[in-house]
Amino acid sequence: MNLRFNLSPWKKNAAIVAAAVTVAAGVVAGRERPTIELIQDKFSATRVADDGIDLGKLQRPESADPQSEPVARNFGQQTPAQVANAADKPAVPPLPFRYFGRLTENGKTEVFVMRGDDLLTIHPGQKIGEYRVDKIADAAISFTYLPLKMKQTLDLQ
Repeated sequence: MNLRFNLSPWKKNAAIVAAAVTVAAGVVAGRERPTIELIQDKFSATRVADDGIDLGKLQRPESADPQSEPVARNFGQQTPAQVANAADKPAVPPLPFRYFGRLTENGKTEVFVMRGDDLLTIHPGQKIGEYRVDKIADAAISFTYLPLKMKQTLDLQ
């Protein structure tokens, strides 16, 4: 008995793709479940095994002085000495300037910032109160807070 189906090339390709997807899904679904069961069996076997090791002997006694430890155990926490040093350093105040704009005329560029209600024209090297203008770039203006000699940046974006 000879069976022939009269299918167009598009229908034939669609049937081949559908059959391939079905076979692939069956293979993937068939492989996943036994692997999970094998892993669960391995974990349950390791939990039951007892080697007779006393893990309490492996723990190091706590030191009275955390600074004597070769590796600090208080990750992310400051020691009392660090807290005292941080309290001694005065904080840099936030920049009192807001970028207002830039004007280029006859090849000369002027940069404007606001300090409170005052509009100021600035240039590198200029001192404004406790601040010095270090650099004016397209993306930012760099200042130095003179009492602490700390650099601060005003983003222009």
